[in-house]
Amino acid sequence: MDDSPTSSSCFIDTGVFFAAFNKDDTYHTDASLLLISSIMGWFGRVYTSTYIVDEVMTLTKARIGGSLAIRVAERIQSSRKITVLKVEEREEVLTASFGKFKKYSDMRGLSFTDCTTLALQDNHKIECLLTFEENFRLLVPMLLGEGYQKILDTEHRRLLTGVAQELGITF
Repeated sequence: MDDSPTSSSCFIDTGVFFAAFNKDDTYHTDASLLLISSIMGWFGRVYTSTYIVDEVMTLTKARIGGSLAIRVAERIQSSRKITVLKVEEREEVLTASFGKFKKYSDMRGLSFTDCTTLALQDNHKIECLLTFEENFRLLVPMLLGEGYQKILDTEHRRLLTGVAQELGITF
């Protein structure tokens, strides 16, 4: 079934991965549904970056534990559906990231990693960002995150819930 909202590509931010794997997170349901939707191809090609994997591992280790951090990183890295872009190997992306960091230096909460995400979106023409960070709202035209479950119709929510159950994900 591919009649859900689509764009040709999406980028998954740190919070979506973390919340999807953390049952106690406020955004767990939205994150799980976003992750499943993206893996099912509803948003086209799926990207993240080495910087995001770094953040997910660090955050997961600090808040939950190292063994889960390793499992999450291995799942992301081994996924056939998620392309992990290597920021450190792309000089033009690092240069653009630094430029964005300087441009938005007064914007509270916008990290250098966030700027690499913006630069990668520009560089790869990635239309949609899956995130729970509000600071992106002013910078990215298509954002999905908090409240995603509310915009799904009954049929799509039922489909995603069924896939989640098959994967052992509970809401």
